[in-house]
Amino acid sequence: MTRLRIAVDDEALAEAAESLGTETVEETIRVALREVVERHKRLREGDDDHARHTRQ
Repeated sequence: MTRLRIAVDDEALAEAAESLGTETVEETIRVALREVVERHKRLREGDDDHARHTRQ
């Protein structure tokens, strides 16, 4: 695992933690990154489904 030292928007972090139900900064960032990746995977799959239906 990579360790980073970064500046983070406190307000955005607090909103993300509340939305995700996380309790620590580290947990919030990990969960948020996983959710973004999964969301983009689903969107790409949806794009593939759309392309298949429009070709028929």
